[in-house]
Amino acid sequence: MKRGVSVILPCLNEEASVAAVLTRAEQALKQCNLPYELLLIDNGSEDHSAERAREAGARVIVESRRGYGSAIRRGFAEAQYDILVMADADGSYDLSRLGELLQPLLDHEADLVIGNRMDGLQPESMPLLHRHVGNPLLTRLVRWLFGRSDILDAHSGFRVIQRSCYEELGCISTGMEFASEMIVRAIQQKLRIRFLDIEYHPRIGESKLRTFRDGWRHLRFLLLHSPGMLLMVPGICFWIFSLVASAFLPEQAWALALGLFVINALSLQGISIAILARAYAHLSGFHPDRLMATLYRKYSFEGAAFGAALLLGVGFILTALLTVGDLAEQRPLLQIRGLTIAGMLLLNSSQVGLCAYLISIFALPRRQDPEHPRGDPDAAIQELP
Repeated sequence: MKRGVSVILPCLNEEASVAAVLTRAEQALKQCNLPYELLLIDNGSEDHSAERAREAGARVIVESRRGYGSAIRRGFAEAQYDILVMADADGSYDLSRLGELLQPLLDHEADLVIGNRMDGLQPESMPLLHRHVGNPLLTRLVRWLFGRSDILDAHSGFRVIQRSCYEELGCISTGMEFASEMIVRAIQQKLRIRFLDIEYHPRIGESKLRTFRDGWRHLRFLLLHSPGMLLMVPGICFWIFSLVASAFLPEQAWALALGLFVINALSLQGISIAILARAYAHLSGFHPDRLMATLYRKYSFEGAAFGAALLLGVGFILTALLTVGDLAEQRPLLQIRGLTIAGMLLLNSSQVGLCAYLISIFALPRRQDPEHPRGDPDAAIQELP
């Protein structure tokens, strides 16, 4: 790959700003004394954005698949140089400062450099909900879920990355969640990430962001990559608690028994959803998972179904013994404890069976996007290196 800088700008109806953005980027690149190119990825513009970009010296590439991630990935694939820059064509990022973000890569001090907007927000550059709620909360969530306290702005779109590092990430998102995916995969690949403060300006033209839709897409992606922390760990803790507590029920404890039964049901539901999320993420190529690879390689639906049937049988037998004969009349406390445990066994058996059924369905052959080879289910279930 040739040494140089490729600047990629996704574009959707940005004719009012794109020429000025490209001009500032070119001025900054000339000072770096490196070969460079300017790429505009037209993602369905209905105005004269493409013409303005060509006039400013950019190579225009049309990407028919709509979405921020689709445009960025197409631009990265078309780029010819080994340093990749992504930004927006709406004037919100000052590309005259591009050299500052490039320097840590040129000095071999970082693999990924991201512009931190949060300390340089200009008046009216970001809606109050984004400024005080959305971006701070999602950034804190990334820090907590993935153990990186140095993440300052998880969704900034002004980034510089080594091409070799980007190719290791294997990003596949097509929408706004591409920004989250890039950060998460960079953390998982242990890339050297550095944040530099930048100014964030009011965009020129109409915003394409949809607050709740795009926020949910980011949140959904993060949840898909960390179901263990959010669902499985709490679920296992509450599940164990419900089983242990049921063995120490006091007399006349039907209300407590019902409460433990509910806790058991909800906690097992959380565990099941966490496992299903991990299975989907693994098979779809979002997040290769050693546990899921081992599960698909060593265990079968039939085995899980047999285990669920055993639990179901024990639950039915225990229920029958505790509801007939002298035991029900003479040992009420034992009956309460036993029925609580029996009910949990019946519930757990059905949940295990249904979860195993869905996990087995996930691995069935299905049509794949040819651009996403990582989604191949046969490859996904192999043992990871």
